[in-house]
Parts: sequence; structure tokens; C-alpha cells
Amino acid sequence: MNQATYLLKNVRILDPASAHHQEVLDVLLKEGKIAALGSNLQDPAAELIEGENLHLSPGWVELRANFNDPGNEDRETLQSGAAAAQWGGFTAVALSPQTDPVVDTKSAVEYLRSHSRNSPVEFLPIAAFSKGLKGEELSEMYDMREAGALAFSHGTKAVSNAALMRLALLYHRELPGALQVLSFDTAITAGGQMHEGSKSTWLGLKGIPELAESLSMARDISLAEYTGSAIHFQGVSSKIGVDLIRQAQAKGLKVSGDVNLFNLVWTDEALEQYDSNLKLYPPLRSEEDRQALIAALKDGILKGIASDHRPRTIEEKRCEFDLAQFGAASLEGSFALLNTELGSELGLEKIIQCLSRENREIINYQSERSIAEGSEMDLTLFDPEMQWNWKDHRKRSKAANYPFVDYTFKGKALATYQKGQWHTISE
Repeated sequence: MNQATYLLKNVRILDPASAHHQEVLDVLLKEGKIAALGSNLQDPAAELIEGENLHLSPGWVELRANFNDPGNEDRETLQSGAAAAQWGGFTAVALSPQTDPVVDTKSAVEYLRSHSRNSPVEFLPIAAFSKGLKGEELSEMYDMREAGALAFSHGTKAVSNAALMRLALLYHRELPGALQVLSFDTAITAGGQMHEGSKSTWLGLKGIPELAESLSMARDISLAEYTGSAIHFQGVSSKIGVDLIRQAQAKGLKVSGDVNLFNLVWTDEALEQYDSNLKLYPPLRSEEDRQALIAALKDGILKGIASDHRPRTIEEKRCEFDLAQFGAASLEGSFALLNTELGSELGLEKIIQCLSRENREIINYQSERSIAEGSEMDLTLFDPEMQWNWKDHRKRSKAANYPFVDYTFKGKALATYQKGQWHTISE
């Protein structure tokens, strides 16, 4: 690809790791790098990028998404998923191993990496640490790491086999980062449709108690302590879960966790109308849980926010609530929803820090890079005040389960810079 030169005028830098954090500067991009930062920069060969209220940050990284390719391309493909992610301002997406076949071999990792070369979004394979996600036998983790897998998880599948979990943690000690897991007890969640509480009773739906998360999480923390390994909990949803991680960190254990977008924004009260697009796992929980998650992000107990993009077809969602599949699509509205609903509670700087720097650290992706002269990195340009309505948006994803109908957002990505190429975002 030919890498053009771009000159961004009067943009506010949002990158706490940069010496230029919160400064308003001109930025010259050349040959895939930040060639210069300063005031009144000039380059007659550069394409001029200017506008009102422009903000620039390290490129946003999606921590967890499922593009269902290969195997279920009727839900999403790598191409449609990349288009949705790029429109939402993301320059890289960590992809779930839960495809068909499962990403549990070197060739499966290479398939994703090869399709990333000509994409406006970098595909970051998250590989399965058990063969077929069956929780019976370890996959060839080292080989997949060598092939380009950035991290290892078990998708949305529970690991009920404690011996397998122990072995995975032991093996992962030789690999960078932390083993990722969504902890829940399948026996306790069986048949559950939403958070167990007064609202589930009122709606007549079987509940999923917080115990389903905390019981399995306590086991996994004990295994991490026993093996001396690092473990990262995906999509922590409850106050009890936050407390367990806090206690583990206080003991000096290598335990961390992130949170899903919708658990920060909405609660089980949002299911009043049986909206199957908000049937999620982990489920939307109580306001007390939501506030605990926000507080945990603020004080660093939890790090990183995942959109947890899980596309579904119309048939999988437009049916009775108890028959509908779990999961919501989210990539195109992720930042906008966070900024609209949590701009005052979390603050713009923290939201951007989660989407860019913290998400990078979790999956070991270019976390050492910052906005500085000479730095080779991907970038996201955005306006945190721009308003737009979902009904006016031409959706890029194939997903039929975005939980937005007539929703007015504040904040929008305007462009991304990836692999030396400038990609303007427009309707």
C-alpha cells in the first residue's frame, strides 16, 4: 500500500502516556509514523485534516468480539465485522476463538492473521486453551502463540474441569500476559434468563444469581494462587465479583478483570419490555452492581471495557425471550454509548484510556507505544460532542441484534489511521 502524508490541524491529544496529553497541536503523519507534533506545522505534500473540536487518541482496541467467521457467516463475516469496528472508531479487534471450527490450531490463527493484512482493522486472534472448547484437553498454546495468537481464553464456555483449568494456568506461566476466562457455574446458571432479583420475579423469568459468577471465580482465583499464574476475568458483572478481585489483588495475586459495555450502562430494569436484544451473558444486573463496576474502573480494580460484540440473526433474537440467544451487537455504538451515558460518571479521559491503553495492556498489543514524534502507531480521531441518531445510521454489521432503535448519541469517531492509511468515517 502507498502511505500518504496527512496533516491534522489543532487536535487535542488524549493519551495519558504521552508527554503531549491534553495539548492542542498539529500532527504530521508520514510513512505510518507520527513525523512531527507542534504548532503551525506545514507540509505542502500533505492531505489537510481539519475541523472543530477534534480529539486524537491511540487507536481504540476492542477487547472481545465474535465475527463468527468461519462457520456462521450469516451472523457476521470478517469483512462486515471489520467495517462495523472501523466505523465505531476501532483500529484493532481481539477476536473470540468461538468459531466453527474453533480457533484451537496454528492454521486457524494464521487464517485470521492473513485476512488482517488488507483490512482497515487489525484482527488480533484470541485462541482457545482447550481443544474444541470442550474443557477436556489442552490445545497447542505455544504453537498458536508463535503463529500470532495474542492471548488465550475459553470464549463463553465454562471450564467446569478444575484439573484442566489448573493445567492451563500452569502452562500459561511460560507465556506473556494472563489467561483469560469467563467464570460461571453451569449448574447454577442452567435455564437462567436474566439477573436473579425482584425484576426477574416480576417478569416471571428464571434468574441467574451472582453466585454463578462468584462461586466459579473463587475457584479460579484459588487455582491461580496455587499455580502462581496470572488470570484475567472477562466481563465481571457483580459487586461480589469485584470484591473477590480486590481481595486477591490485596494479597499480591496476579488477578485482574474487565467489564462489558452494557453492564456499565444498563441494569435488569431495562428488560421491562422483554427486549431480547438485551438478553446478555453475563446478564444486566442491579444498580448496586453497576455502581460497583464503575467504582472498580475508577480505582483500578478493573481495567478495560469490552463491547463484547456478539452478532445474532433475526431468527435468533426475534422470538420468545426464553428462546432467544444471549448477546448483543455493539461495535458501531460502543464509544458513543459510553460517552453519552457515562461521560459524567467516568469522564471522557477514563473512557478513552480504557478503550485504548488499558485494552491494549490486557491483550499485550502495542501497549508500550504512545503519541510522540517518531512513534509508529494507529490512531483514532473523534469529536466527543457531536450528536447523531441511530435511526439515521447505515449499519455496517450484518447483526440483527443492536439494542438501539431511536437513540441519540453524543460523541462520534471521525477517522482512523491504521497501517499508514487514513480512513474517514462517514454515513
